[in-house]
Amino acid sequence: MNPAQDQPPPTGMFSNNDYFSWNVRFTFIACGFFFYLSVFVVTHFLSLYFSATYLLLNAREKVFWILAATRAVFGVQSLGAGLYTLLVDPVLSADIATAQQDWSWFNILIAAGFFLFENVALHISNMTFRTFDIPLAVHHFFAFMGFASVVLCDTTGHYLAMITLLMEMSTPFTCISWMLLKVRRAGNYQTE
Repeated sequence: MNPAQDQPPPTGMFSNNDYFSWNVRFTFIACGFFFYLSVFVVTHFLSLYFSATYLLLNAREKVFWILAATRAVFGVQSLGAGLYTLLVDPVLSADIATAQQDWSWFNILIAAGFFLFENVALHISNMTFRTFDIPLAVHHFFAFMGFASVVLCDTTGHYLAMITLLMEMSTPFTCISWMLLKVRRAGNYQTE
């Protein structure tokens, strides 16, 4: 009796892709990169239109404001993926060394695209504003390399990578907190 033959073929929105194909992997990494780049650009235009505080910020703080919103979006995605891994998915938690799922491939490839975007944005920002934040650069480098290593070593289980995404759960709150502090400092916040 072969257990692989006893299971029905996977179905769902994530199962239509051959995640072992490098073309598919590069496509999803690029999709993650360009999705978060588009979040970055859309946030800029929404902030121009809706936020008086944003208009008062200097150029460097505007970039950080937009990056904060982009990171918050990734934090929400990471929270959902990490909690699903921890609390719902029985396959990844049953074999943390080698188990993989189509939906975890999707999330890992999108996360690799996000961390690639973060590295590019960080280094362009550093060159533009002539700064260099070593701890942030190290953090982004290791985050990208961690997810890139899971992509490169395709026999590695996805459990730890997906649980690692839970470390991003505080990101939406810290980013929103920073933005609200900027709003208050700009005097656009009323307390009674």
